[in-house]
Amino acid sequence: MRPWLFHIGDFGVPSYWALLMIGFMAAIYLSFREAKHDKLESKHLLDLNLLLLIVGVLGARLMHVLVEEDPLKPGSPILYHYLEHPQDIFKLWNGLAFYGGLILAIPVAIWFLRRRKIPVGQAADIYALCIPLGLFFGRLGCFLAGCCHGRPTSLPWGLAFSDPHSLARPLNVDLHPTQLYSAIFAICLLAVLWIFKRRYRRFAGQVFLSFAVLYPAGRFGIEFLRNDNRGMFFGLLSSSQLVSLVVMVVALIWLIVMGKMTANNNNSS
Repeated sequence: MRPWLFHIGDFGVPSYWALLMIGFMAAIYLSFREAKHDKLESKHLLDLNLLLLIVGVLGARLMHVLVEEDPLKPGSPILYHYLEHPQDIFKLWNGLAFYGGLILAIPVAIWFLRRRKIPVGQAADIYALCIPLGLFFGRLGCFLAGCCHGRPTSLPWGLAFSDPHSLARPLNVDLHPTQLYSAIFAICLLAVLWIFKRRYRRFAGQVFLSFAVLYPAGRFGIEFLRNDNRGMFFGLLSSSQLVSLVVMVVALIWLIVMGKMTANNNNSS
């Protein structure tokens, strides 16, 4: 579509990173709004947001390097490429994996929140809204860059990428706009969780656990339509699908246990 937003001489602004930063700033704004609503100190969240930006990018890049598929060699881990060309590891624009950033960010956030004596569950529920908002803009950036593209399709809403700098393959062939599927899913998830947090939350952390169940479920399904990571594990599941299953099961069990504990406490009181 448009891998570069614009160029000024030899300097260019990549669409993906521009949308990613817009998403991050939007998430920061939302975290401040929700912190004010929940009567938490927003100044502490500013420090945490900056820390999570760094940790999130590092974790996302690390997972991409270690377990993602090589787009030029389907079925082969991209790690082999980085072992031969280690200098490419530092080219952050070549690929990020969302789950890597999330998995690394969670323990860092818990450590920070406890150090600042901020309720972990309350803060987690705020970020359960911020993450889908950031993902919405990030997936729009993926759409412009052509990464995370879908499989060929004959459906009327299939889209063809023609820019030779696009990461989508093959070019000039209608593909599932999986980036837009993901963006729409993210903004719908945000709406559902926001309503849930306002009206139905029974205990701190419930919104985040609900996010950790619902997002992996949607991600697992969309992955079947993607064409950039076709399933290195027995040719069936992508790395993101495997992580989705683990996260979803753990969060669901945790959600059920916490729900029962909350119900028992309410009954005993």
